[in-house]
Amino acid sequence: MASDPNLLVRHYRRFLRFARYLSVRCTVLEGENTKPGTLAGITRCVNAGGLEILLPEALPVKSVVSLQVFEGAPLRGRVVSVGKALTTVLGPRFPHGVAFEEPVEPSLVRRWVSHPKRRAHQRAEIQFPVEYTQSGTTLRATCLNLCQGGMFIATERPLPPDTQVSLRFTLPDSPQPLAVRGRVAWVSGDDKDPDVIVGMGVQYLNLEPSAAAAIGALVDRLTAEALKEASP
Repeated sequence: MASDPNLLVRHYRRFLRFARYLSVRCTVLEGENTKPGTLAGITRCVNAGGLEILLPEALPVKSVVSLQVFEGAPLRGRVVSVGKALTTVLGPRFPHGVAFEEPVEPSLVRRWVSHPKRRAHQRAEIQFPVEYTQSGTTLRATCLNLCQGGMFIATERPLPPDTQVSLRFTLPDSPQPLAVRGRVAWVSGDDKDPDVIVGMGVQYLNLEPSAAAAIGALVDRLTAEALKEASP
């Protein structure tokens, strides 16, 4: 396909769009008054002709970029629109419409659409403080691992399974705390087995899509870093 921006915009708009929050890395290849570099972003919509992505910086329209959606191959495209900054759990983010130079195969779009379900159990080890409240009592504990579906909380006072709790925590490098309802899915550790960490696995009940995307992006980054450290 020719790289004429007008043609790219028409191709971008003619495909059916799907609202999906996926981690994406955007590398600037060419752009007016823009230095080459890579930005971590989150998609809002995907289709065979392009993506709508949230980035921490506003790129000039017509910038040529390379996009990598989670573990996929890089896709070359061009910025065709940029919106005003939006407030997200990761801080201000600018929405960008990016049209691919060549439409992708429908099978790839189907993988994007179904990806969050497949990733639901991908966890990353990370520690940060978390508060949990039940029946008016708030306790402080520590998250030891995290995924888009829930977290494991190390606490000497785990609650019984099926107990509903209110969680409050702030993701590392994020300016805004999250308040989420959860359900205790399972409990681990007791006096008979001192080698097992005492705590509880909590499943989220009302996680907003943008918050799920932020957690997914963090888990993706931590997983990639762990694999890199494990490589010889």
